[in-house]
Amino acid sequence: MKDKFKISDKELLTTRNTIFKDYGIPELEKNGYVKSPFKTSWFGQYDPNIRGYSYELCKLTNENQLHIITLTVLRGEKRIKIDLNIFELHEKINSISDLKECDGINFKMPPHNSTTMQLRSDDYKGPPLFYMLFLPEYKIGKYTTQGSFEKQLNKLRNLVIKDMANIDSFVKRWHELHKPNITDKEGNIVKKIN
Repeated sequence: MKDKFKISDKELLTTRNTIFKDYGIPELEKNGYVKSPFKTSWFGQYDPNIRGYSYELCKLTNENQLHIITLTVLRGEKRIKIDLNIFELHEKINSISDLKECDGINFKMPPHNSTTMQLRSDDYKGPPLFYMLFLPEYKIGKYTTQGSFEKQLNKLRNLVIKDMANIDSFVKRWHELHKPNITDKEGNIVKKIN
C-alpha cells in the first residue's frame, strides 16, 4: 500500500509564514504600509504563546487615519488570519514614526475589537453558507499528493498577492461596515463613533 502524503504542522506553519512574508508584505509595502512602530507589536518573530507568527503593519493617511493590518499564522491550522482596523487620530501627527514611543496595545482592546474586520470572512455580503462553500480564503485546501499540495500553495500565494495588492478594496469595504473610533496616539478612546 502506498504511503499517504503528509506535511508536518511545522512545515505547514513555515510554508504559510513564508508565503505572507515573501509575497504579502511586499505588496502591502507598495501600498504604503510599514512595520508597526508600536513598542508592543510583533513582526515575524515566532511567538510560543500563540504557537505561531504574527505581523503588524500600519499606514497613516492624509486624513490622519491609522490603518492597522494584523496577521497571524498559527501552528495546527491551514489558514492565515488577516485583520484590518482603522482609527482616526485625535491629534495630527506628521509621520508614522511619531508613534514609536507609544505602546499600541489599546488599539487591540475593547471596544476597538468590535471594528476589526477579518479579510475574506467579515467583509462578505450575503448568506455565510455561500462564501464558506464557494469563495476563496487564505488557507491551504485539501491535498493528497505533492503535486496537489503545490497547487494549493500556488492558489494561496496568488490570493495573498492579489488581495494585498488591492488592499484598498478591503479598506473601502471596512468603511462601508464601520466608522473609525477617534483615539489618542496610545489608542485610548477620545470619542466613540456609533
